[in-house]
Amino acid sequence: MLVRSGRGTVSENYENILLRLRQASDHPLLVKGFSSESVDRPSSGVTKNLPKYMQAYLLNLLETLHICCCLCSDPPEDAVVSLCGHVFCYQCVSEYLTGDDNTCPSPKCKSTIEPDVVFNKATLRNSIFDDIGASSSRIDENFIVFQRDYISSKIKAAFEIIRSNCRSKSSHLGAWTRMLDLFEMSLNQYLIQYRRLDGSMSLSARDRAVKEFNTDPEVPIMLMSHKAGNRGLNVVAASHVILFDLCWNPTTEDQAIDQAHRIGQTRPVTVSRLIVKDTVEDRILALQDKKRKMAASAFGEGQSGTSTARLTDEDLRFLFMGTR
Repeated sequence: MLVRSGRGTVSENYENILLRLRQASDHPLLVKGFSSESVDRPSSGVTKNLPKYMQAYLLNLLETLHICCCLCSDPPEDAVVSLCGHVFCYQCVSEYLTGDDNTCPSPKCKSTIEPDVVFNKATLRNSIFDDIGASSSRIDENFIVFQRDYISSKIKAAFEIIRSNCRSKSSHLGAWTRMLDLFEMSLNQYLIQYRRLDGSMSLSARDRAVKEFNTDPEVPIMLMSHKAGNRGLNVVAASHVILFDLCWNPTTEDQAIDQAHRIGQTRPVTVSRLIVKDTVEDRILALQDKKRKMAASAFGEGQSGTSTARLTDEDLRFLFMGTR
């Protein structure tokens, strides 16, 4: 039985389990140690100047089991913590680090937030335990794994689609930037040109990536995160949309797909959802269908409401046990 306690700790822990199950369906390395945290961000120098107790406090915040991003309220991907003690997905907070407004986006917080006062686990651990050597060996180990063509079934399926539609451009959407990192490495291995768009990029870099994808015939691939891909973009050059993973909220997914359906699209657009059979993804697909029907029966009122955007206790029960 799922019980909400305080801020919903039990449900949040179940959501973390589901997050890992979804990541395991995408690629083994998402749950076996690979992370873009392997490379320190510019804050590493500032970290060493912080008192050890502060470093330990910030690291403890990141390692708490039931943390959620202060912006998207989901378990954070590539989690970072600000000096004022707020946890975010790196992609969610990136636009606040590169934009004009440098106020912490957490509600009621007035602290200043800048790239050098945002820290990830790797940076804090290296500073506390002086574990630079271990970090380097972890990067080398990942490099060896990639050299052995240790790629997931989804990446193989994506390449099969690319080969069968070699005269068409395609947009590849993923919930996790780490999955895009892994796919990017495979594209580099086969010398396939691509452009990428995620929340860590500046607005000018995003505009440039979209423009080059739409106009350059030598660039057949666009990699996009779900969070960055549902913000009024136009990628009508793509006639094929490939989804590496599914969203709890189907409207988030639909908005990202619609980037290829803007005015100016002259060809039929095909959408391919890469799903691993007999995994949690089967039930996510069924849950999406239920949410779409619920939104339709409410004449669109649920399209942006919390009833479709967040997982309820009944949703969690259905995902784990298959019944409501």
